[in-house]
Amino acid sequence: MAENAKVVVLCRGLSEKNDTQKAYVETLESAGYTCECLQTLQFEFVNISELRACLSRADEYSGLILTSPRTVEAIALAVNEDTNILRHWEELPAYCVGPATESVAQSQLNLQHCTGSQSGNSKRLAEKIILNVKDDSKVLLYPCSEIARETMASILGNNGVLTHKLVVYKTLESESLGRDLVEILKKSSSIFVFFSPSTVEYIAAQLEKNSYTVRDIIAVAIGPVTRDALINFGFDVHATAEKPEPAALIRAIAAAAAENYHKDA
Repeated sequence: MAENAKVVVLCRGLSEKNDTQKAYVETLESAGYTCECLQTLQFEFVNISELRACLSRADEYSGLILTSPRTVEAIALAVNEDTNILRHWEELPAYCVGPATESVAQSQLNLQHCTGSQSGNSKRLAEKIILNVKDDSKVLLYPCSEIARETMASILGNNGVLTHKLVVYKTLESESLGRDLVEILKKSSSIFVFFSPSTVEYIAAQLEKNSYTVRDIIAVAIGPVTRDALINFGFDVHATAEKPEPAALIRAIAAAAAENYHKDA
């Protein structure tokens, strides 16, 4: 990893909550990095009326599966400040991928029984759910993105855990991505942190469109799924944070920097 790559570019979505982004920025800056935020994605919420109907029938479910902060935002939008809808859900388990999802679930929805945030990805969370769910449990409500992988539903289904999967948002490319990406690339070397396969896909397309290559990017992945997407698009992955949290990202970057330092020595 180049020594002058002390600028870290967080490739994130337009609807990311400031407190989540702030945690990454503060942790990175405390480690001596300068942060920039590249708004890579934007989100469109869908099926909100159907989601509200599901939430209104809480007695039919045994809990929630929340795999991103956007699913929490969709629920908040569906509820529309009607706290009566959430009252029963507050006492049910909410299985969350990552501390960021758990944090917004607690702050926005007042969910009291969030668990699984240290799992780090859908596969590990599914394994935790299997251990927690009883054989006679009701269905788990699983709001998700239209591009959500089948990992969660497949693992749970194969182990007898019923889920009601409902698409509640679409992931789109930010309208300003191409322009903003070129401006960043004109500066000195930067470390690009990719948070999802969607960010990989959209940035790869914009690189080609603007006569850059994936070799122009120092890529770091949040999680193994995003790492695999980067590899598939031809990026060199310099580090992978195993969990979607600032501390894990710092450890990954530091390990990669140390490895490259010894190679150059």
